[in-house]
Amino acid sequence: MLAGCSEIDYSSVTSDNSADTSSNGETSVPQASIVTENKTKEYKINKSNFSYVLEAEKTEGTKLISDDRKYSGEGYITVGAYKSVSFDMEVPSTQFYDIAITALSDDGGSITLIVDGDKQINSENGSYKRMNGELYGAYNIVQSDTFESHSLCPVYLTQGTHRITLQTVKNSVSLDKITVKNTEKAADKRYSQAGTWISGKDVNTDRIELMDYLKSIYGRKTLTAQAVTPNTNTEIDAIVKNTGRFPAIRASDLRYYTASGAKLVKNNTDIQLSQEWAKNGGIVSYAWYWYTPIGKTTFYREESTFDIGAAVSDYEDLAVMNEESLAQLLEDETISEECYAVLSDMDAIAKQLSVLKDSGVTVLFRPLPASSAGLYWWEKNSKTYKWLWQTMHRRFDELYGLSNLLWIYTADIDPQMFPGDDYVDIVGCDVYDNTDTAHLAAMYATDSLSLNKRMLALTECAVYPDPDIMARDNAMWLWTAMWNGKYLINESGELTGDYISVEQLKKFYNHEATVTRDEIGKQKE
Repeated sequence: MLAGCSEIDYSSVTSDNSADTSSNGETSVPQASIVTENKTKEYKINKSNFSYVLEAEKTEGTKLISDDRKYSGEGYITVGAYKSVSFDMEVPSTQFYDIAITALSDDGGSITLIVDGDKQINSENGSYKRMNGELYGAYNIVQSDTFESHSLCPVYLTQGTHRITLQTVKNSVSLDKITVKNTEKAADKRYSQAGTWISGKDVNTDRIELMDYLKSIYGRKTLTAQAVTPNTNTEIDAIVKNTGRFPAIRASDLRYYTASGAKLVKNNTDIQLSQEWAKNGGIVSYAWYWYTPIGKTTFYREESTFDIGAAVSDYEDLAVMNEESLAQLLEDETISEECYAVLSDMDAIAKQLSVLKDSGVTVLFRPLPASSAGLYWWEKNSKTYKWLWQTMHRRFDELYGLSNLLWIYTADIDPQMFPGDDYVDIVGCDVYDNTDTAHLAAMYATDSLSLNKRMLALTECAVYPDPDIMARDNAMWLWTAMWNGKYLINESGELTGDYISVEQLKKFYNHEATVTRDEIGKQKE
């Protein structure tokens, strides 16, 4: 289930670089004793042939629908928004299974697959109840009046009886039948086939070395990453205190470095914190949740009156014009005020990234995160999104010479949003479902958007995946980054345990399948 970032509230965590962070940007909390590295758990596999078909109308508590649509059996059922249907199924062997549904949706919908749920719990955003259990992901059903078969990913089931639940999370979905058969574990070939070419014109040795290192561990190890509250290391302090390890990647946000964003904070020290992080051997990552250049300071579409469509211009070489030339074009009314404001914000961010370049810091740069719900003002449509991305890429690369960037695209389920092969180096996705599963279905969906050409990262999540399950399902993300604030800590900077327990955190940071900061560069074959 691909999802954009949920409501981000930094108000409960201080943005002053003081309380939990020392003056040189390094954590000042005492380190816990590093526990012995956890070995990867071995999961039993006993292959056997299996085939099972269930007509959806045979499930309990459902209403048969018979009309002129083409379906199998006596008819079909419709599962309303946030409703579910469950059934029990006995499998003869412990192995991977393909659970396919034949479905349609009049409005385009999504329906999740949950295994062995036995009670209802709150969804991550609290807007509905869902079954607990192992949540594998969502079948995304495009708008259609014809039933089609949809597979999700290989599902690991132990021998015996399992409770299978299908629950809609977007609009209603009609189900004709469910088909289950044995299948193979997810293949390794997507790791070896992922490309390592780098977008941009300038050659940068450090950037090439980082990409080569990422490729060397892809499919074997996952880099630990933590999103921080900008201008602090508060989340990292809590991790070090409880696990004894630093994440390999410090992931922050450039939102406060534009004119509108700067009004919201007293001190912008995040670039300095990243410089210190890199000096101490860590990898630097930046998202850019972009506050609107004009009008109300927000990045949510429904709260904004800023029209990105008014900023789009086909003026030749606009992307590489300097600030003086742009000012003249604005004065001549050749470009709009919206266009000038967008490019001015780009310049403000480029200047900060230039500071990191001058310090020899390579950045995993993740601008314009895309959501499946079109939450943000920059997601008006694919045309404006691509114009923004491609203009930014050209401006940063050709005008500012920012050859220290690896460009990370956070995937939308709509393939039309993909900025293009020449503008993306790595593809990520954000998953907020409050489970520690491996999110293999999200990996499959993300992989298809880039035509299996890019390495894949879990760029945001509510909970770190269990590394044993990642290895079991062969869902070895390049890195996984748990989101900041309430997902990890309270107002005092202490772990809350609301989303991830201390034991889960220790396991993730002290596991042979994950890479912490002290281990960077030690995993090459």
